[in-house]
Amino acid sequence: MLHKFFMNNENEIIVAAKAAVSSPISFGSTGVQLTSLEDAFRFAKAIVGSGFAPRGMEKPESVLVALQWGAELGLTPMAALSNIAVVNGRPSLFGDAALALIRSSGQLESYSEEEIGEQGKDSHGYKVTAKRRGFEPQSETFTVADAKTAKLWNKSGPWTDYPRRMLKFRARGFLLRDMFGDVLKGLKTAEEVRDEPVNVTPLAEKVAAGLTANL
Repeated sequence: MLHKFFMNNENEIIVAAKAAVSSPISFGSTGVQLTSLEDAFRFAKAIVGSGFAPRGMEKPESVLVALQWGAELGLTPMAALSNIAVVNGRPSLFGDAALALIRSSGQLESYSEEEIGEQGKDSHGYKVTAKRRGFEPQSETFTVADAKTAKLWNKSGPWTDYPRRMLKFRARGFLLRDMFGDVLKGLKTAEEVRDEPVNVTPLAEKVAAGLTANL
């Protein structure tokens, strides 16, 4: 009888464990509802397995880190994967997403982007102006001259393919980080991080490995 009692309890434990592992993830009007670390990791593995994982997030652990950053920023899981980029082992936020987050924060009273200078000249660039609720307006400019000083002008890639947009993104990124660092949680824009020296230490992967070591 005692042996039967332990066998029954062991079976119940196994059934309960299997049920916990295979329990469905909630799905609502905004998509998946990740309510635990286990849910998030299962979802991350599904994203990797589907082939839809963004470049730089080929491991479930990297996807998990992106989901965590997204949660802190107020992004849904899929929005996090679409707007958070891992560049040189560092999480960053695409420039359009940074502006969208700040617009939705309720802290932005006014915002403008103005093309300045003369095209083909070092004075050409963008001036971005924003006013945060309760603060005076601030502006940031970034010109061809600034890009040359930073050794970015004529750099192969976006700087040669979309120079005007890169000038605007750089002015935008600097201003938004200065004024709304709390909203962006200190993240830089992906466009800025891509131009920084390569970080040989893949910090994101190490953090991700630590988070999932005991899963």
